[in-house]
Amino acid sequence: MTKTKTRKRGDAVAIRETAAEFFGKVRGIITPDDILEVGMKLGAIERQRKVDLPALVQATILAFSPQAGTQMTAFQNYLALAGEEIVPSSFYDRFTEGYAKLMRELAGRALRAVRDSVPEGRDAQFGTLLEHFDDVRITDSTAQFLKRFAKRWARSTSKVRPAAFKAHVQLSLREQVPSTVEITEQRLHDNKAFPEETLVAGVLHLFDLGYIDIERFVAMALAGAFFLTRLKDSHNPEILCVRLGRGDRTACRGLKLDDALQAGLLQSNDDGLMEVEVQLEGKAGLCIARVIGERDPSGGFHWYLTNVKREVLSAQDVPEAYRIRWYIELFFKQTKTGLGFDGIRAWNEHAVAALVWSKVIAICLARLLELAAQEEAAQRGEYIVTQLASVLVLSRSMGLFIAHQVLAQGHGIDELERRILLIGSVAARARNQRREREKRRREAGLGR
Repeated sequence: MTKTKTRKRGDAVAIRETAAEFFGKVRGIITPDDILEVGMKLGAIERQRKVDLPALVQATILAFSPQAGTQMTAFQNYLALAGEEIVPSSFYDRFTEGYAKLMRELAGRALRAVRDSVPEGRDAQFGTLLEHFDDVRITDSTAQFLKRFAKRWARSTSKVRPAAFKAHVQLSLREQVPSTVEITEQRLHDNKAFPEETLVAGVLHLFDLGYIDIERFVAMALAGAFFLTRLKDSHNPEILCVRLGRGDRTACRGLKLDDALQAGLLQSNDDGLMEVEVQLEGKAGLCIARVIGERDPSGGFHWYLTNVKREVLSAQDVPEAYRIRWYIELFFKQTKTGLGFDGIRAWNEHAVAALVWSKVIAICLARLLELAAQEEAAQRGEYIVTQLASVLVLSRSMGLFIAHQVLAQGHGIDELERRILLIGSVAARARNQRREREKRRREAGLGR
């Protein structure tokens, strides 16, 4: 009995220490001492008279609700944190270009906090990939429809819903958070929004077909970066040599890939795989790449293009490595269903940007929470993967964050109750106003 109690007490101490470290990092991101100074420099606020800027920042970040109306959630958070009533229109007017820049600056701090917290060494999730490469980054985008008023800056591909923005993301597998985020109108092609400056040596990039660009791939190879992508049907490279598969290897040399396949000169092996070396030519020069074919159940092939050497990824490994792209889909799911990305209903360009950056900060907080949980589990000799759970825990703990901030200001339960009633009265008033507007609209339409 004594031994069991001792172990539990030790675990409790470890959890408290880990939690304290997590909250310390959170305070360093969303409640920095210089937030007013930085906000003034970036034009987020001209004077600290009508709005509490730190409370505004916290309220925006803590708007985790996946329900429609992220700004309304932020407004209610602000009432709870500031404890003073503010007219809704005055609150929404604070989402300016300067405020968007401030949120981007804080997102950069959050990303650096994660980067500094990720332990060195191998991640068991991804085999040896992160041993061979400095990082593995997955590039993709997700779109979100907006109110029609946003079509001035965020045109969409839908005539019914003419406004939408697109978030272009590069997800770092080492850090499990974005390495870059860009916001554009939905109509902009993914390839045009790709951040060229991120193509650094030693990093493996995973792309889908929307990012096929031979010029970029050649530049990457010459710069020491690596790529792995699907091969477009329209891309028909010339074979230099056959590395894996059946057929007449000599006759295949110099032929286009499609010609060799149609002539029956190149076939898969017993494992349903084939591999050829091809030459890519761009303005910057030439590079050698590998094309790997994997037979699918229908009898066709999935084709992959990469410049990763065979010693690092065999022909069997390439399709499996490409399937890791699915992690960015999980990332988008976490931000949408867990942290309220789908709940953005603003239409002002700067408000949308500020809210998107708030989601980046939120996913960083979830990652820091996950790292804290992993560290605590490691002390017991366990290994856990809790990213989705951390997102859900974070989104369901918004009230605790706000209560912690209010109590930290020295307020007691009476003040908490007053602020709850304040939120209730403001929400009720706004609801009544909406109902009255709808009533007038219906009455004005009588007889038409």
